[in-house]
Amino acid sequence: PFNNATIAGKDVVIAAFHTTCHQTCPLYTALFAQLEKQKLPAGVLLAEVTTDPATDTPSALATYAKNLGASWTFATGSADALTAFWKTFQVELATGDSHVSTLALLDRHGYIRLVYRGVPDVGHDISPALVTTLGAEGLRELASGGDGWGTPQVLQSLLTISGPEQPPSSAGGSAPAFALTDTEGRRVSLSGLLGRPLVINFWATYCAPCKVEMPMLQSKVEAQASAQLVLVDEGDSAQAARSFLSSVGVHQPALLDSDLSVGRAYGAIALPITVFVRADGSIDARQIGQLEERVLVAELAKLGGQ
Repeated sequence: PFNNATIAGKDVVIAAFHTTCHQTCPLYTALFAQLEKQKLPAGVLLAEVTTDPATDTPSALATYAKNLGASWTFATGSADALTAFWKTFQVELATGDSHVSTLALLDRHGYIRLVYRGVPDVGHDISPALVTTLGAEGLRELASGGDGWGTPQVLQSLLTISGPEQPPSSAGGSAPAFALTDTEGRRVSLSGLLGRPLVINFWATYCAPCKVEMPMLQSKVEAQASAQLVLVDEGDSAQAARSFLSSVGVHQPALLDSDLSVGRAYGAIALPITVFVRADGSIDARQIGQLEERVLVAELAKLGGQ
């Protein structure tokens, strides 16, 4: 069984999929096959959870796994149970090729730490059995190289959440320039914000860890005088972003990165990601995944002393 009891104490990689998908799902399964070959941190569980319970019965999933030689977990359940499970990730039950492609990392305490969306880059390491399930669009996605993330990035994220609490990774270089419209209709540019340290947080309404960390981010950044918090929403409408901010008690506008181009420039291949920028526009550090309060406080003190 796949439930709270069986995943307790484990870091979990979860992907939404169903066996009749001919686009992104086989690529997620190929990614899991790559991960299974790696030396994963101790206590990591890989689980593909269906969004089509009517088709993906336990016997159907067992046959699917056997045909692929897959030994990781494939999970299903009732429509009600799966609807409730995927609601946290803003993923709806779906059949065919129309669905939300999502991969999430949960830590051993049950917290969602990082959410990937879109197409993974699996390179040429995909079994013929999976290639034959791809339709024309799936083959195009395979050839495209995905959305900038794959096994190396997921492995690095797993090491981050499975190990001891780490400071943000040092980055270096200049923060990429941008000019975006915010949720109040104003145009905001990086050049207009520089002169003081910036904490740039990339988020989206589907991102559960974003919802957890954002009030803490606002509170801690506001509590000191030097740095400014910059919220960048990835792909949502202005109304959706405003509703999300209001629901978590955050009352500052967010910048709208509608085409995700600014996020890509900053390396936001999964959410949340927080980038710490010095007053001169150089990047001091980058945090992948949900921020711990102590890590944020230490980084703010570091920025304030520069």
